[in-house]
Amino acid sequence: MTEENGNDSKLLDSSIWLGYFLEGDFSEIVEGDSVLYLSVLSLFEVQRKLYKSSLNKEDIEKGVQFMKEKSILLEVSEEIVNVALKVANEKNVPSMDSIIYSTGVVNSIKVYTKDNDFRGLPNAVVLSV
Repeated sequence: MTEENGNDSKLLDSSIWLGYFLEGDFSEIVEGDSVLYLSVLSLFEVQRKLYKSSLNKEDIEKGVQFMKEKSILLEVSEEIVNVALKVANEKNVPSMDSIIYSTGVVNSIKVYTKDNDFRGLPNAVVLSV
């Protein structure tokens, strides 16, 4: 699943979407030609942070709709949870991050993030602004 329609695939962590919506960062990734994937957990995290931000409800709803239209949504499976348990225990990665990361691992998609909890994990690309 690493390539679809000749484009590379990326699972975007919440931090990339929040950087895009709140700081205007990562537009080259979000608006580029890559096939984007989104964990349902990242969908939750992004919405939670956006509703706590100073953005108005209409802009938040438009942003969330854009994110869902731009991405292929990935559910959490038992296989993902089992991989995440191992990552959390062996690498001391927080639970939500372990599940999001493992979603990428199980689906053979690189995870793009700016969260340092992912640093040093294979299959993760930690970006800075």
